[in-house]
Amino acid sequence: MKKGAHPQMQWISYVTQSGRLMNVMMTKIHHVGKVYHFRAKRQMAESIGQVAKFKRRYEQQQQENAENNDN
Repeated sequence: MKKGAHPQMQWISYVTQSGRLMNVMMTKIHHVGKVYHFRAKRQMAESIGQVAKFKRRYEQQQQENAENNDN
């Protein structure tokens, strides 16, 4: 970060739901660690949900493929 650009701003990098790494300009008002923590918890829950959803869908596809192969 350039010196003197903004004393109350800082770059924070975090991972989005899609798995991309984003660099975001954030104000330094709140404690960064906390924000990371909450976001991480929320993302964990979402990613677990996404994985479960994917597995459900994928297993269904596999079952359909197996049934089609039997015929």
